[in-house]
Amino acid sequence: MSTRPLKLFALAGLVAATLSGGAMAADGKPSFVSSGSFQVCSDPTFPPLEFFEKAGDREPSGFDADLIRALAQHWGVKPRFIVTEFTGLLPGLDAKRCDAVISGTLITPERTEKLNAVAYLASATIVFGNGKSDLTLNSLDDLSGKVVAVQSGTRYVDIMEKLNEQLKAAGKTPATLQTYPKGSDVAQQVLVGRAAAGLSQDTELAYRELQTPGQFKTLYAFPEKDIFGAYMRPSPEDKKAVEDAVSALKANGTLKSIAEKWKLDPANLETAAQ
Repeated sequence: MSTRPLKLFALAGLVAATLSGGAMAADGKPSFVSSGSFQVCSDPTFPPLEFFEKAGDREPSGFDADLIRALAQHWGVKPRFIVTEFTGLLPGLDAKRCDAVISGTLITPERTEKLNAVAYLASATIVFGNGKSDLTLNSLDDLSGKVVAVQSGTRYVDIMEKLNEQLKAAGKTPATLQTYPKGSDVAQQVLVGRAAAGLSQDTELAYRELQTPGQFKTLYAFPEKDIFGAYMRPSPEDKKAVEDAVSALKANGTLKSIAEKWKLDPANLETAAQ
């Protein structure tokens, strides 16, 4: 089925909202924006998805931040960013401190047991090292005996714990796992040499390479695609409203423009929709 009618509908809705000063929202708004604002928990330490570009910024920049603003505009409400450490994002949503979590949070079976999630971007997990390091990885087993840094509360902790179990079973020395509260902390530990490697997403490393070429290098890329999701409390109607909004922003080119702005491959928008 052609997406042209959807494009025309989404564009008409956005134009109408703009002409009316934001008073007119697109149809099918989720219940949690009934107060007139879209409150999102965000950990702005994960460029290019969410981060503070310069000291003193009151709101984060990045792909996720622009997605949040686009969703708010689509619904004719105001975005509100609630800065939260990563480990507190989903508990904060569950405790109703925010309406949604859009903050580089991967969709996993464990998380979707309690919460709804709408996919919006695909990525791949990588192991990265200092650009000046001699370390190479033929397989993950080569992390045996190495110090590896990861962000606490992420899936990377589970990945490393499972790897260490496999290394022990094979009679090899497990890696030394170090956890830090922020993704930027992980990168700093690798940069100064306190960790031989770190785990992150290809999106973050691409941004760091854009900012400072040669500072880091990819040592290993997991073949599976990971999917970032917008999380919300369970409600079929709210989930459908968010899915429809993401589809509309995809159809009218808004998400493509945002991806290109932050040097992300627009093809990963389609991967997330599969």
